Amino acid sequence: MADEDKGEDVPKSGGGKKLLIIGLLAGLIIGGGGAAGALIMMGGGEHPPEPVPPVKEEPKKDPHFVKVERVTLPVIHKNRILGNAQIDFSLEVEDNDSKMALIRDLPEIRDSLLRHYSVTPIGKEGNPRNIDYAGLKETVKKLSNDVLKHDMVKRVMIVQARYF
Repeated sequence: MADEDKGEDVPKSGGGKKLLIIGLLAGLIIGGGGAAGALIMMGGGEHPPEPVPPVKEEPKKDPHFVKVERVTLPVIHKNRILGNAQIDFSLEVEDNDSKMALIRDLPEIRDSLLRHYSVTPIGKEGNPRNIDYAGLKETVKKLSNDVLKHDMVKRVMIVQARYF
């Protein structure tokens, strides 16, 4: 029994140490390759690029919209009324002050539109019953800016149009 306690030294396999060394070497190779690639991409070792002065950009202003509901305009042709068109507009302005000025002068703008289209056809040249939307938008923008005495209205959008 005493022989069993002393026993011969059985050599242990070095598999665990070998795997540890192989793993460390693989990590160094992969990490070194990644670092070398990063240095190449960044131009490592060269002098740093000159700093670019920051460009001051004006903060973008959110547009403001004023909804103009149910403007009833006559559809005329050769001094005869063919029908009526109810149109809902949305007018775009730049800031809140312009929006307030537009809201304040909205009755005068509606009056100006009605006076203009009481003598001017709203229809297209060849077919007077079809509304010329591009011309209508330009006219609304021009008349609105004339009433406001400034170019406050930047864009006119037709939300809905009904012909009856």
